[in-house]
Amino acid sequence: MSSMRDICKQDIDKVLLVEGDNDCHVVMALCAAHTVPQTFGIYQCGSDVGVLKRLNALIVRPNPPQVIGVMLDADNSVTGRWEGIKGKLKHYNYIFPIKPDAHGTIVESSIDEPKLGFWLMPNNQDSGMLEDFCAELAEPTSLTFARECLEQAMQRNITTFKKVHHSKAVIHTYLAWHDEPGYPLGKAITRQALSPHTDIAVSFTNWLIHLFA
Repeated sequence: MSSMRDICKQDIDKVLLVEGDNDCHVVMALCAAHTVPQTFGIYQCGSDVGVLKRLNALIVRPNPPQVIGVMLDADNSVTGRWEGIKGKLKHYNYIFPIKPDAHGTIVESSIDEPKLGFWLMPNNQDSGMLEDFCAELAEPTSLTFARECLEQAMQRNITTFKKVHHSKAVIHTYLAWHDEPGYPLGKAITRQALSPHTDIAVSFTNWLIHLFA
C-alpha cells in the first residue's frame, strides 16, 4: 500500500473494494495498528452498488486482479446482502457457502478467476454498517452513555437524523467527548479513541492477511 493521498484509488493485482472514504481510512488505520503486510491497494467505489459493479468489471476484464476483497455494509439484512452478492456472481464459477463466514468469507473459482473475499459490516452476522463495527472498538461504558444521551435527545425531539443513521449518531456522539472532537473514524482509531485491538478488529485484520497473503 502507498500513501494516504492515493491509496484509496489504487487498482492493482490485489485490491480491496470499499464503499467510501471512511471505510478506506478505517482499513488503513487497522492495517497500520496490526502491521498488515502492504500487499494490496484499496479502491473507493462510492456506494454499495458501485462496489458490486466494480467487482463484476474486474472479474471479466482481460487481465483481472489475482485477488479481490469486498467490504460492504450488511445494512438491514446480512442474509439479503449475501443473497444479493451470490446472485450478482452466479454466472461465474465460485462456490459460495450458504451464509457468510463469521470471520470473513474467502472463495476460490474452479477455473482461472480471481480469488474473492467478503466482509459484511459489522461482523458478517448482524445487520448494520461501518459505524456498528467501529462501535465495537469503543470503550463500552462510554458508548452506553452516548446511547443514553442520544435517546434523551430523541425523546426531547431535538434530533433530525434519519433512523437508518442511528449508528452514525451514536459513534459520533461518543467521539465528540475525545481529544480532539470531530476526528473521522480512521483517525479516531489511530489516536486510540477507538481501540484497534478488540476481537472484531483482530478478526477483520486476520481476514485481510489470509485473503491477500
